[in-house]
Amino acid sequence: MRVGIVGAGIGGLTLAHALRRHGIDSVVFERDASPEHTAGYRLHVNEAATAALRDGVPAALLGALRACGTGAEAFRQFSIFDHRGRIRLRLPAYDGEDILMIGRRPLRAVLARDLDQVRWGTPVDGYTDTGDGVRVHLRDQPDTEVDVLVGADGVRSRVARRLLGRRGARPAGVIGVAGKTPLTARTVRWVPPGLVRGPGFVIGPDGIGSFLSLHRPGPSTDPAAEPPYLVWSVAARTAQFRTDPLTLSPAELVAEALRLTPGWALTLRLLMRASEVDSTAAFPFWFPAALAPWPVGRVTLLGDAIHPMPPTGGAGASTAIVDAVHLAGDLAGRPPRAALTEYQTRMLSYAGDAVDEARPPLAWQRRLANPVLRAFATEVLMPIANLAVARP
Repeated sequence: MRVGIVGAGIGGLTLAHALRRHGIDSVVFERDASPEHTAGYRLHVNEAATAALRDGVPAALLGALRACGTGAEAFRQFSIFDHRGRIRLRLPAYDGEDILMIGRRPLRAVLARDLDQVRWGTPVDGYTDTGDGVRVHLRDQPDTEVDVLVGADGVRSRVARRLLGRRGARPAGVIGVAGKTPLTARTVRWVPPGLVRGPGFVIGPDGIGSFLSLHRPGPSTDPAAEPPYLVWSVAARTAQFRTDPLTLSPAELVAEALRLTPGWALTLRLLMRASEVDSTAAFPFWFPAALAPWPVGRVTLLGDAIHPMPPTGGAGASTAIVDAVHLAGDLAGRPPRAALTEYQTRMLSYAGDAVDEARPPLAWQRRLANPVLRAFATEVLMPIANLAVARP
């Protein structure tokens, strides 16, 4: 059996490794010229996904991933701040769970190692399911035949559009602007103290929120390792931006993030100003257009191509990794249609729950646009809850 994978993102690369472990040949088609062409910031790989990585990728690669990231020690607490930088609520987080906090770039770079079947710089324009196989239509190159095709090509998946007859994703109506601020002797003084124990979320006026997280891995000689930084993001409803953020330059995005946060704590704004300008990007939040079964043939989908989710649940990359390892196991020793039926049933049983976990934070962000409700929540409810959480 030969499996074609469209997209060398986190899910697609994990699938290629997992298939190899089962003795299944694969070829990966990726439009990017190299794995270094990667946007994005620190990711949360949950316990289910780290277990899947242990089953799906070589131990040496998993070791390299751990060397480039941090574990549960970096996520002992989740803090909720008001826009003045005061902690309103501390929530205990992971205790002994095997998780991984790692930047998207090193995660992709490490997973791309030892995969000579990745065809970088090879966009896919479409495919034809012939019944006996799948003909993959490559841009400016001859078609390629595979036995099974997997769309791992993200929220704008061409494979999903062809397979489902519609787009696989719909906008959530929220756009985030994010950047990375290097941790230096100067910038570290501006970091809210609560972030030392784990990530935090800032509740701001007008329904605007901000996510903050420190990335401070230990010393590593791995070439993919990143120096310490703080990742920040400002999320707002699409209508709150002056213009389409996707058309703005990195410097203009920093300016837009500052425009959206007047009156916020000076230290938070200084951290935004000190970010690596070229690292700043805008990203829309997405939900699945419809997470439902589709007719099974020789083509299937994984990750954001079928179940995109906002970063508010922190489970997007993790769910794609789990998809990939399940799919490889289902394809091992089974006819393609039976394998894809089993995979689809299993994936639909857990993907919806992961998507639903991302919904409440967005809903609360909208509700707290009401200034009275926001004041009551941050000045009364959260401090009371914080006392209850802190009580032995």
